[in-house]
Amino acid sequence: MTQADNSRLKALFKLMETETDQYGPLLKQALASAIKANPDEVQRTLEEEFASSAPRAVVHMLEEICWEDLATALSYFNAKINPNLEEGLLLLAKFTSPTTQRGVIAKPLEDMAQELRPALLNATDYPEIIALLGRFIFEIKQFQTIPAISDIRDLSFPRFLQTKRGSALTVACLYLCLAQRFGIDVDLVDLAGRLLVHMRDSKNAVSYLIDPLDNGKQLCEEDCRAYIRSRGLTHEPDLFTPLSSRLIVRRFIANMIYILNKMHDTRRLKFLRNYLEIVKN
Repeated sequence: MTQADNSRLKALFKLMETETDQYGPLLKQALASAIKANPDEVQRTLEEEFASSAPRAVVHMLEEICWEDLATALSYFNAKINPNLEEGLLLLAKFTSPTTQRGVIAKPLEDMAQELRPALLNATDYPEIIALLGRFIFEIKQFQTIPAISDIRDLSFPRFLQTKRGSALTVACLYLCLAQRFGIDVDLVDLAGRLLVHMRDSKNAVSYLIDPLDNGKQLCEEDCRAYIRSRGLTHEPDLFTPLSSRLIVRRFIANMIYILNKMHDTRRLKFLRNYLEIVKN
């Protein structure tokens, strides 16, 4: 971007501070065009112009442009026959960090997979694979599961990969993304509201369940049925019905809605509820 373009962006930000009521739609259109042309430059100019904090009007307009684009992107994601989970996680991250770029998920996962490769390729059975993954995630990489999330940023998968702190859902997705890179038959299952990682040894017709909320503890089938009975449920569902990528994305959105409902954040809730309807349909 040229110096003249940079100056125009700065002038646009200044106008947005004072002219949002009368010229809001026009300024919003101009900013949307700038974001589409060069999102990184918009972010850099914003940080240069407002070193400490940007005015609320500028931030809100920037967010809402990105959130409207996100609705379109989620529609494309949902229309796919078998949408990729990592793509869905990247899209959701844009809600809390609109300038999130593609590599922030793929690169850390590829690096971790490369580090895991020698050990996993020498594993002889699924219990050993599960033990290796648990040790790698919780001991070597020191990821932590937060039992109760109160900040929707802790549901951002890229942020989770950086801070190593997140919900059981983000940890479960880490298991899923890493294991799939090695061709392991893995998915997520919902056990009466309790999210578990499910691995299947197809050769021996054996299933294994892992609790991401309990440092990767391996559970047997009877443990799971006992948990269902402890919840007072008379019907024991199929333990191994996998959650699709769409259902996992829906769960992330529903969790964000739950948090923002407590905060009475109507502005952000409006967009999230729209996303939920998009993915439901």
